Amino acid sequence: MKVSDATLINGIRLGEYSLFNELFMRYYSRLCAFVYDITNDKSSAEDIVQELFIRIWERRSNIDIQESVSGFLFRAARNAALNHIRGEKSRRLVQLDIPQEEVSIEPDRIEKEEFRVMLEQCMNALPERCQLVFKMHRIEGLKQKEISEKLNISIKTIKNQIWKAMKYLRSCLEVQEDA
Repeated sequence: MKVSDATLINGIRLGEYSLFNELFMRYYSRLCAFVYDITNDKSSAEDIVQELFIRIWERRSNIDIQESVSGFLFRAARNAALNHIRGEKSRRLVQLDIPQEEVSIEPDRIEKEEFRVMLEQCMNALPERCQLVFKMHRIEGLKQKEISEKLNISIKTIKNQIWKAMKYLRSCLEVQEDA
């Protein structure tokens, strides 16, 4: 018997991970295809959808969906994809338009350095494989398929490692900021 989307959301709100996993399995592929149509980049589409589900799980106790669950997910995915495209355009424009001599020292440089140190400490606490996959993807900018080929592990494992790393890093950084 298929569980309704509303039932899944109610269970997720109560922290039932198995229902979250069912929602993920139900919508992940369709959302990836939808986001791919917007970004024309499979890896980015997968990252965007994974991050969307991470945010849902992290904010599960505050979920308040006033429309259909699928409508909510597709709207959130579209917005995340458009934000990704805007961010990519901004990065490219910044890289193209600003000569290095004109880059001034930012006033919040100390905060950025403190954040970098906290992030590095949290990353060093990750399991070795998880850390390697995360660095290859997020720092070196390799696509999931490239990482899979280099490390000779499945793309599903790559996605899982990235998801675990993101989840851990978010919680680790929150703890460090509160300290």
